[in-house]
Amino acid sequence: MITAGEVIKNKRESLGKNLHTVSTDTKIQQRFLEYIENNEFNRFDSEIFASGFLKIYSKYLGLDEEKILALYRRGRHPVTKTTKKNQINTVRKKLSISPKSIGIITLIFFLASIIGYIGYQIYKFQKPPALTVTEPLNEYVSKKEIITVKGNTEISTLVEVNGSQATVNETGEFEIELKLKTGVNSISVKAWKESNTKLQTTHTLKVIYSPEDELPLENQQEEFLLVLTISQSPSWIKLDIDGESKISQVLQPNTQHEYPVLQGFSLVTGRIQNTKLQINEEELQIPSSSTTGIGQITCKIENNELLCE
Repeated sequence: MITAGEVIKNKRESLGKNLHTVSTDTKIQQRFLEYIENNEFNRFDSEIFASGFLKIYSKYLGLDEEKILALYRRGRHPVTKTTKKNQINTVRKKLSISPKSIGIITLIFFLASIIGYIGYQIYKFQKPPALTVTEPLNEYVSKKEIITVKGNTEISTLVEVNGSQATVNETGEFEIELKLKTGVNSISVKAWKESNTKLQTTHTLKVIYSPEDELPLENQQEEFLLVLTISQSPSWIKLDIDGESKISQVLQPNTQHEYPVLQGFSLVTGRIQNTKLQINEEELQIPSSSTTGIGQITCKIENNELLCE
């Protein structure tokens, strides 16, 4: 019978992806990916973690999440009531147990169950709840202003997303809609138990909202406007912008010249005291020679920043 791990592994190999690449993209540790592909689900801390990572991995590979989860559940091979009954009958045939021994064993088992239950409850009370965020992935780029945050946690757990409480159903699944602002959005998902609000589990994600009619912020080019002003007396000016000569002549006083700049510019002036240079209304100091009085400045634009020599 085909298993969930085999389907996952075959799909990954058909896409030409290695485990390191998948781990980087999904933020799931490589050892957990190997557990999934080898069907070693018993090595996860809980079934919530196993099913949560399985859903993320399946979605990343473009597989049907529900079908993969069905294969996962089918592959767990639960022991049937008939099998348990046959095992008990076999033990009874091999062993001859007196009523007194049965009473002692029953008492020991009962006491051990109570102690184990109390210990487990104490352990659960002192441990933060498990929390997995299945959607969206970290650094996801959304074209829509409203996204849905989904995930899994333990029952009797409260979940809060950016200060708004999400509803957790009887299986521990939750989802909530969130409105994004243009640019980078930080999404904080917190979970804590109703019985112990001090122990919290927190996941923080980054989601980039880039509307379809806008470029991502990192790709937007800031506008740079160069304004050259000549005062008092005529000045010889040589101005090159974006590799193109704009001015190479004597400019008259009380004149102003404006040019947009995309990549950079170079300016030479014969009379620095009569030349005023501004970029986006901010004046730049023009270095000059103490002997000749000639001023010269060269600037370039990199990553929306003006760098001048």
